[in-house]
Amino acid sequence: MSQSKFRQDALSIALNGFKNGQIDRRSFLVAMGALGLTVAVKPGKAAADANEIVICNWGGAAVDAHQEAFGKPFTAKTGIKVVVDGAGPDTAAIRAQVEANAVIWDVTDGGMTDAATLGKGGYVRPIDYSVVDKNKVGPEMAAEFGIANYVFANVLAYNSEMTKGVAPSGWADFFDLEKFPGKRTMCKYVQGQLEAVLLADGVAPKDIYPLDLDRAFKKLKPLLPHLIFWDSGAQSQQLFRDGEVVMGNIWHSRANLLSKETKGRLTWSWDQNLLFLSAWSVPKGNPAGDKVFEFINSSLDPEGQLLLLRSMGGGPTNPKAIAMMTDEDKKVSPSTPENAVTQFRVDPAYYAENEAEIQNKYLDFIS
Repeated sequence: MSQSKFRQDALSIALNGFKNGQIDRRSFLVAMGALGLTVAVKPGKAAADANEIVICNWGGAAVDAHQEAFGKPFTAKTGIKVVVDGAGPDTAAIRAQVEANAVIWDVTDGGMTDAATLGKGGYVRPIDYSVVDKNKVGPEMAAEFGIANYVFANVLAYNSEMTKGVAPSGWADFFDLEKFPGKRTMCKYVQGQLEAVLLADGVAPKDIYPLDLDRAFKKLKPLLPHLIFWDSGAQSQQLFRDGEVVMGNIWHSRANLLSKETKGRLTWSWDQNLLFLSAWSVPKGNPAGDKVFEFINSSLDPEGQLLLLRSMGGGPTNPKAIAMMTDEDKKVSPSTPENAVTQFRVDPAYYAENEAEIQNKYLDFIS
């Protein structure tokens, strides 16, 4: 936590210096690099007008994927250029930019939890639903400060060779060392972890929140010697590739990549998958102003959302996209009714209020 606070403070200092002309663009970029951040800095607000929309997402393949799925269709319709910055929409960076009045992003690809947290703090704008059509997304996917642009899920992935062809059916099997011997993997970050533990312990979905930490930790404690904790999607994949784990709680997009690599030897179950909503948020003082809401509305069209599913595995939030899916699309999307029979939706509002405290307790427990 102290490291995060330090980075936020250092970023704020650098942004203020850049805004006030005390440091030049090159020095600002050097400072960002020293903090482990990559920011696509615009030379000044005059150059960052309504003729350009800058998205910030988590980088890597997502940069090209968002450009193809969301940027190009919007530019074709409006003539407005879309730039994708893969720096990662860290909430500390968004807060610092807003506080320094030096915002360089127009829309960020965080999650509903981040949207609620930043909205509560006054760092993001309410979504303008006079421009953005909330009917383009499913139930409870349009909030005051964020709207869901795609969904993803934590799933129970497994090595079918190590399970001797037997598929685990829900999180209770994750704890069955006699039926499925071998190491397991879970994430170091708490969202979607203790929900799985409580479901395995027989808690009804309607009773999951507020999380009963004592019950979850009691259930999890005997499994700790058999667990390896991952902190990146790439690491979760590698644990399976190396044969270190027989099953794990990982993102469905990573499970899909593993399945493709191994022709189904490494695969996953949709039973009790844990659904998350990614979401667009708009930092206060975004350079493109209200034009950003036209972009957000365009990004909810089903055609672009299907492109994102096929390139990154993010499930569509527009129900019309489901009718347009191929059979292959349906196999990898958390959005389809057949994959959502026993699905549990992780509550972003709960984490917006409680995440910091729960995360610290979880880390203390697993360490």
